[in-house]
Amino acid sequence: MNGPNDASPFAPGNGGPSSLFLRWLRRWWKLLVPVLVLLLVIPVVLYWDVFTCGGPNSGVRLADGQCVGVTDGSYVYHEEYTDVQADIARENARVAEEADGHVVRIALLGTLTFGDVSPMDPVRMVRSLEGAYTAQMRANHSPHFGDQSPGIQLYLANMGGQQEQWEPVVSDLVAMAEDGTNPLVAVIGMGVSIDSTRDVAARLDAHGIPMVSSAVTADGLAQPETPGLMRAAPSNTEYVRALRAYLDGLEEPARASLVYDDNEPDLFVETLREAYEDQLGVYISGPPQEYMGTTVGDPPKAGLFDTVVRNVCVSETDTVLFAGRAPDLGEFLASLAHRPCTDQPFRVLFAAIGLTAMDDEEVMGYLAEGDITLVYASATDPRWTTGDPSADRPPHYLPFVNAFHEYVGDDEADALNNGYALINHDAFAVAASAVRMTNEMDLEGAPPTSAEVSAQLMLLNSAYRVRAGGGFLSYSDEYGGEAVGRYVPVVELPLDGDLPRPRPHVIGGADGL
Repeated sequence: MNGPNDASPFAPGNGGPSSLFLRWLRRWWKLLVPVLVLLLVIPVVLYWDVFTCGGPNSGVRLADGQCVGVTDGSYVYHEEYTDVQADIARENARVAEEADGHVVRIALLGTLTFGDVSPMDPVRMVRSLEGAYTAQMRANHSPHFGDQSPGIQLYLANMGGQQEQWEPVVSDLVAMAEDGTNPLVAVIGMGVSIDSTRDVAARLDAHGIPMVSSAVTADGLAQPETPGLMRAAPSNTEYVRALRAYLDGLEEPARASLVYDDNEPDLFVETLREAYEDQLGVYISGPPQEYMGTTVGDPPKAGLFDTVVRNVCVSETDTVLFAGRAPDLGEFLASLAHRPCTDQPFRVLFAAIGLTAMDDEEVMGYLAEGDITLVYASATDPRWTTGDPSADRPPHYLPFVNAFHEYVGDDEADALNNGYALINHDAFAVAASAVRMTNEMDLEGAPPTSAEVSAQLMLLNSAYRVRAGGGFLSYSDEYGGEAVGRYVPVVELPLDGDLPRPRPHVIGGADGL
């Protein structure tokens, strides 16, 4: 039996329930508070990485100071992406609610956040998202890439500023591919030619997930050397073939020096140098000039090219074949503009997805000051937008431009200069076309799997060529993962006229077959 000193608030003789409860609470609160604090703090500590990046249902978590993971667009990785991610999230929600039949997912995988140094930047990445979103809208609202069913959602997968967090993010994608109701069926993007991209491709291919890279240009980073990986962009070899046609057409034979980055292995730089040597060796007359440049994303050092430029002057060449990263190119042009041999004009050859130098006043100033012509082999030419019907351009480029302005609403003159909107649009277009080809298969009422979509990619030829912005694209075992039919224009900066150069290089021949 309880005694008169019983601590229960409802013991006899302790007064009414409320006053008795208060007495009991005063006695035990010192023990209760620490317990309540622990109950609140422990989940926050355990899931701090999740709560920091949008909450437990965002698909994103904190790693090395950046929010990585996979989102349907609702978690915004960078303030520059606010508008386009809202558009993507809205279309994904509409597809889930209104799509007639099955819904599948395509993920854009890349570096969507940035550390102190990164191989990408917000400007190129926002254009990448806009281009992919444009293709998503065309795929879901028009027959341009085949049937409008199944509906396609676009997910955004971030591996971090230098792809350090690729393993957990790829694991998320693999789990999405195993969803029998709303499967992930393809991955696009993968825009940096570094070793981890090869590792990502190997892991995804092991799980039967097909990939269409947007800006990966290093030779060897496509089928058959890298199984499961297709390209939307030209390879470095195709870029240099375009430059070979340019040099072959000059009235005076070029005398070229090769300038290359000899830093730690960088697949883009390494294979670009090899392509120069293989394709343009006949034009190389000066001794090769090596420099220790950037690793992926490191800022170039001041004075990096002073010795190289002096050697180029003494070699009496008039052309430089540059194999390095874009930040190094800017530093090289600055040094070349102040070279000792100021009476000798120079042309500098380079390969890039787009013409970022056009929008860089400092770089354009170096070209003018130093009598330098920067010759790009590129995936785009800003003069393709001309209304002149005689312009030699891809047959479906203007419909791409019109769709971009309709869905993105960006009518800035330089919106398409860096090429990333076009190349990501085309990567999504290839994947979406393969998705829609599965409609001719008997899937027994189920959505297509990633393996079934993968099986269609090498059939994207002949009657099933992709009407991409950069060309009539096709794929086959003969060319592996190369985008046959893609235009590879050569553009001189400062621009050499209002029309694109005639007879551009086209991968696999002019007809793209």
